[in-house]
Amino acid sequence: MHDDKYETSRLLGADYSYHESLRGKVFSTRYQIAFMGFLGYLLLFGMRASISVALVAMVTEHETKPSSQNENCPMDENDTDSSNDEVWTGDFDWTTTEQAYLLASFFYGYLITQIPGGYFSSKIGGKHLYGIGLLVRAILFMLNPPVAFLGVYALIALRIIEGIIEAVTMPAFHQITGRWAPKFERSIFSGLAISGFAVGTMLSQLIAGYLSSFDFLHGWPLVFYFFGFLSVVWFVFWMYIAHNSPDKHPRISESEKEFINKFTKVDDNKKYKIPWKAIGKSLPFYGIIAGHIAQNTICYGIMNSLPLYLSNVLNFDIESDGVFSALPWLFCFIGVIIASQLTDFIRSQKYVTTTCIRKTNQIIGSVIPAIFLVSAGYAGCNAGLAISFICFGMFFFAFAYSGCFCNHLDIAPYFAGTLFGITNTFAALPGIIIPIIVDQITDENVHSKDLWLYCFYSIGGLSSLGGVVYLVLGSGKIQSWGNPENG
Repeated sequence: MHDDKYETSRLLGADYSYHESLRGKVFSTRYQIAFMGFLGYLLLFGMRASISVALVAMVTEHETKPSSQNENCPMDENDTDSSNDEVWTGDFDWTTTEQAYLLASFFYGYLITQIPGGYFSSKIGGKHLYGIGLLVRAILFMLNPPVAFLGVYALIALRIIEGIIEAVTMPAFHQITGRWAPKFERSIFSGLAISGFAVGTMLSQLIAGYLSSFDFLHGWPLVFYFFGFLSVVWFVFWMYIAHNSPDKHPRISESEKEFINKFTKVDDNKKYKIPWKAIGKSLPFYGIIAGHIAQNTICYGIMNSLPLYLSNVLNFDIESDGVFSALPWLFCFIGVIIASQLTDFIRSQKYVTTTCIRKTNQIIGSVIPAIFLVSAGYAGCNAGLAISFICFGMFFFAFAYSGCFCNHLDIAPYFAGTLFGITNTFAALPGIIIPIIVDQITDENVHSKDLWLYCFYSIGGLSSLGGVVYLVLGSGKIQSWGNPENG
């Protein structure tokens, strides 16, 4: 093993100046693929996040929001409805517990195929797994409205299948990143692609809130048809533009191909055995698992719970709910872009080691958002202050995407897809656990700001714990087992 601080001085030279041209980078083949990855993540998370807003319109509210108890916020502060006595009448009469399991059900399936997705992407490449996985997910997503009318358990079963299909996509794109992102562009390449999740979540909240307010087709089914159709269109372009590696791309320039191959140092003509035993003994790998769990605790906590918090506690109507649910993800997108650019600049200039910057980013992305989230709970019925706290928290949360999220590429670039499949399996657990925790805590009174404060403490505590574990175990050094030439 060797430290990037010293390897950088050996690698950086005249040849590396190729990537420093802004024009060359923007129009390069590798960043065309990163941009298509961005659009893919946008659509994947658009589909994943929109149901939390659509669910508000789908389900009949069981009771009028009380305004006489001190622990509940007055209806007239943020509610734009004409009467406090009105209750939303949706197409389905599902309990809050059924809704919690519906939100969590996607992740039951998501757990199953993460590792196989990573394994097969390392064997056959990520192009087809990412593309076909997204396409099939989109087709199933468009089936949500008719299946919902069959009953909540039929929809839960469909969402489990959706999770099984989608699970292969993120490990697949991680494998693509390992082949297309030169050493000191990993944070930028990965950050550009993954920032699509923030934009997709943001747009899904806005679009889902807007479409759900329509009378045409009951409004909410339009959400599923909109994102499903766009995903089918994306698939056509992806299959033409993307390829598994520079060596297999028919339109890449020879100079860019040579540059990428030199600074990824992976030979497509060799097939390397996955070092399962060494992976299982690797403490830095366990650090990534902890950091990844921390990251998704905040991500899924906000994605699934914020629309419910805004509707049930702060009393926003369906359109306002969508707008204010989207705002934190705009801050997250800005944070991802800033953090990724800053991280690779610091690494390339040798100011600190990769280990140092990864750990710093992870602590920023795990602990600071937890503080802001709890602060939002203490804001009580002050909607502007609560949303501001959440927005600032999500800006700092974005730094984790230049922390543990791309750390697989540092410790074992060739096996990045496989490693990501394993860590994302564990990191899917918050998607199952958080909705159930929120339901159990708020079961007595879902409109209680005091009970929601306990929810925020739970989410923030789990995130901070994972960040601290990564701080202890994480590393930015390539591992001996992570070097294909040693495997």
